[in-house]
Amino acid sequence: MSLIRMENIHKNFGPLQVLNDVSLTVEPGEVVCVIGPSGAGKSTLLRALNQLEPIASGKIFIEEQLFLHREKNATVARAEPAQYKALLLEMGMVFQSFNLFPHKTVLENVMLAPVKVKKSPKEEVEALARDLLQKVGLSEKADAYPAKLSGGQQQRVAIARALAMEPRIMLFDEPTSALDPELVGEVLGVMQDLAHSGMTMLVVTHEMGFAREAANRVLFMCEGKIAEEAPPDKLFTNPENPRTRQFLNSVL
Repeated sequence: MSLIRMENIHKNFGPLQVLNDVSLTVEPGEVVCVIGPSGAGKSTLLRALNQLEPIASGKIFIEEQLFLHREKNATVARAEPAQYKALLLEMGMVFQSFNLFPHKTVLENVMLAPVKVKKSPKEEVEALARDLLQKVGLSEKADAYPAKLSGGQQQRVAIARALAMEPRIMLFDEPTSALDPELVGEVLGVMQDLAHSGMTMLVVTHEMGFAREAANRVLFMCEGKIAEEAPPDKLFTNPENPRTRQFLNSVL
C-alpha cells in the first residue's frame, strides 16, 4: 500500500508548464531522491504535494485516501476538511532556508507547532522536542537563539521541528543548498540516520553521494517530467535516458 500517490499532475506558472503529467508513488519506509537540472520542476513537485502550490490538474492520494482531485484549475473532489487537515499533517517539510523564529529559542521553535496546531500537552511536547534535539545532535543548544547557531545547526533544528509533528513522510527541498560546503555533511548525516530508522522520505537534492547511498529509488526530472527512475546503482552507473547521462556527466 503506497503512502503517497500522485497521478497525472500538471502545474503551470502562466504559459510555463512546470509539471507535465507527473505520476509517482512512495511506499512506506522508502527513501526516494529527486535529481535533475535547475528549473526541472523538482521543488514544485514537493510544493504541489503538500499544497504550497495549487496544481492545475491531477490526483493526490495519501495513505490510499483521496486527498485532492483537480481538473482545469478547479477542485473536483477533496477529502473532508478534518481529514484533509489530518492528511496534510502526515507530511513534514524541510526547506532550503531554515525559517526559524529568531525571537524564540531552539526548544521553543521545535515545540511551537505541536502545541499550537495539534494542541498537544506542553510537557509531552517538551519531552519529545528534547529527544529530537538529542537525535540531531543539538541537546546543548536547546536554550540558544537561532542567530547563535551555524547554518548547519539551524537546518538540523528545522529537521527536528518538522519531526516534532510526528509525520508519516518527510519532504526535503534541497536542504543543504543554502549551506557552506563544510556544513553539508552534518545535515546529510542526520538525514542518513533518519533513512536508516525507517522514515519515509521524498528528497529533492543536488547531493549525488547522498542519493546514491540513502535512496531506494532515484527519479531524474527534466522539463517538468520524470524522465527516468531506477535504483541508485542502476541510475548512476547505467542510465538509459541520454538526458540522464548528460546530467550525471556534468555533475559527477
